Amino acid sequence: MAIRILYLSIIACIFMNTLSALSPGEAAATDSLTLKMNHQFPESAPGSKIDAWFAEQVKIRTKGKLTIEIYWSNGLGGPRDNLSLISRGVLDMAAMSAGYFPEEMPLMAAPNSIPMAMDNVCQARDIMAAFIKEVPAVAREAAGLGIRPLFFHVLSPYVLVSRTPITRLAHLKGKRIRTWGNDMPGLIRAAGGKPVPLFLPDVYPALEKGIIDGCPFSLDLMVSYGIHKLAGNVTEVILWEGPGWGVWISESAWKKLSPDTRQIIIQTAEEAGQREIRLVSEAEKKARNYLKSQGVRFHPFPKEDLEKWKDASPDYFTAFIQNMKTKGKEEAAVRMVDIWKAMRQNTDCP
Repeated sequence: MAIRILYLSIIACIFMNTLSALSPGEAAATDSLTLKMNHQFPESAPGSKIDAWFAEQVKIRTKGKLTIEIYWSNGLGGPRDNLSLISRGVLDMAAMSAGYFPEEMPLMAAPNSIPMAMDNVCQARDIMAAFIKEVPAVAREAAGLGIRPLFFHVLSPYVLVSRTPITRLAHLKGKRIRTWGNDMPGLIRAAGGKPVPLFLPDVYPALEKGIIDGCPFSLDLMVSYGIHKLAGNVTEVILWEGPGWGVWISESAWKKLSPDTRQIIIQTAEEAGQREIRLVSEAEKKARNYLKSQGVRFHPFPKEDLEKWKDASPDYFTAFIQNMKTKGKEEAAVRMVDIWKAMRQNTDCP
């Protein structure tokens, strides 16, 4: 099962056109400009290579007028700080996951958080794109924070990575498992486990110190973060699949760009999305072979146990709608769930 991060290739133009209407105002052309991007992943992660390509292409296509400097592995601030920093214009750009900010971005956070709700990376790409195209409240959510997404990555399935073998649902009882957002903890509790909220940079030291017994993770990220050195078991059960981190720009930075530069960014972002599915698929296969060569063990998970786990888990969609009702976003949430369920039934990867 592939677990990884992929973008939404068709999202950039939709988002840019929608959000341009929400925050009008042309920027004065600038002779040259450097934007600094804080990135939550290491440079070695497969999706990071797409972001590096994006930055390089923007510089080439603007003939050096715009440079995007990427600070890998949280070089300009921790993951929990990204939204505040970019919203206030302290950061020009950030590569960050909406799921880390469920209170500030509840609509965008949902597909980045709700477990066992997508089956493949193509669903993650297409479902998120449909939200942006068909649910205006999704775009308004970003605009209200003074930020705009340029494109999203898509995470291939997160499987269960653990220190000791987990081959049955009962084996999860009492296990401390890393979680994020508002929804993943419910999945772990439904299995009798103990959810431990952690940001990505904290996963390795938490395993090293015995704070957690396992985590949902992708195979390629296991290699990038060296997780396999501490947790040598992979249970082939998809705990989460969906859109991953987005590449975001602050409105203050966006307004500094000329119309021509904006269009170059939009086009380059769209092309970046078209490149990633193939890259991620290849990275997952390569990582699987490498992990096997390093002695990592892959374990099947019984279908009957998976069904028991799902039955014991919360009704995430109903909970999402009820939560959005308290925020005045019920109509948008209902529409998102309808789109989500319909597209999950009809979207597969070639």
